[in-house]
Amino acid sequence: MFTYEVSKPITIFVWYSLVTATLHFIMETAFHLKYGQFLPMLIVDYIAIGLLLFGSIGFLWRGWGPGLLCGAWGFEFCLNYRTFFSRVPSLMDGSASEVTTNTAYLLGSLLSLSAIAFIWSILVCVRHAKGQYQIAKKA
Repeated sequence: MFTYEVSKPITIFVWYSLVTATLHFIMETAFHLKYGQFLPMLIVDYIAIGLLLFGSIGFLWRGWGPGLLCGAWGFEFCLNYRTFFSRVPSLMDGSASEVTTNTAYLLGSLLSLSAIAFIWSILVCVRHAKGQYQIAKKA
């Protein structure tokens, strides 16, 4: 298997994506096992995790462009946006349980992080499209 060389900040971002996907998998699975959730919602999370893993691994070890990783972060951001704002009404009217409240705070933080990562991934795609960096096979 070949590895490919890209700039240090982009490599750090791709590794951040891999770590984030792994943590998302662990935390989502633990939440599902402890509290349960509607199975299609769990599957959507696993799709987001799979996209992040597939995009990151393809970028680092196969030399793919950043488009799949950018799409993965866009999907992750939209997923976090939807899950966070689905809990806001119960927070605002005071009917949220302690679990819902704590989950909403965590999701708000994750929404911010995924927004930053999505913007970063868009910038990487733009730079790649303009030819400002190249993906080169390591010797």
